[in-house]
Amino acid sequence: MASSGIPYSPQIKTIELLERGREQITELPVYRDGGLATIAAVSYTLYKPDETKLVDGGTGTFSGNIPQFVHTAGNLSNDLNLGEGYMQEWTITIGSKSYIFRRMAAVVRRRLYPVVSDVDLFATYKQLSALMPSSITSYQDYIDEAWYTIMQRIRTEGGGIEYLVLSPEALRASHLNLSLYYIFRDFHSSLNQSTGRYLDLATEHNAQYQNEWKLINWLYDNSHTGFADDPNRRTAKQPVIYLNKPGNYYRRY
Repeated sequence: MASSGIPYSPQIKTIELLERGREQITELPVYRDGGLATIAAVSYTLYKPDETKLVDGGTGTFSGNIPQFVHTAGNLSNDLNLGEGYMQEWTITIGSKSYIFRRMAAVVRRRLYPVVSDVDLFATYKQLSALMPSSITSYQDYIDEAWYTIMQRIRTEGGGIEYLVLSPEALRASHLNLSLYYIFRDFHSSLNQSTGRYLDLATEHNAQYQNEWKLINWLYDNSHTGFADDPNRRTAKQPVIYLNKPGNYYRRY
């Protein structure tokens, strides 16, 4: 089946994390002209880092025009190597044309989940519930976007890999402030003003987010065992970089 040059946009916000030994659904929404593309068929292949096929042309579903594939616990067996280098290949039929979209994946012991919700936002600003626009019932979209931004930043700044972080609470303050920044920035943009209280709040929470980001330290699983390398020692998100030889320091007891 022929393809075309129409630039459809698969929603790829971060690397796909597949938990080893667990049944799970992976999906890949595809957009064009402000909405989901109309899907006619879905085929899914998953490559291992050595380029062999772990799943070979599995039949996917597309309920609500969202391509999905269900991994069984057998697909993601406990003997798979943990880590990066896996690749999803989605063959999606849109109309009468076939498109192939690729997404990188990692096989992990456990995903990292956020610890911020609407409850935390309302605890910070009780009026946020009353200020919620009538078009939404939750601030979840802002919370999710802030989380994806943080996951990407963990990788791009060289501080670590998100699924090896064992202490999600270490990210709470950054996630909370970034969510509030997105919310108040959106409130401000809807007013078409150059100044105002919402802009002040957005600026304040962005500054707090940047400051909290610098202070993050966590328990980390560099060895992929599922447990902290040293449970009594927290690791800074980003190591100190010395521009010359560090001095010698001695601790007295």
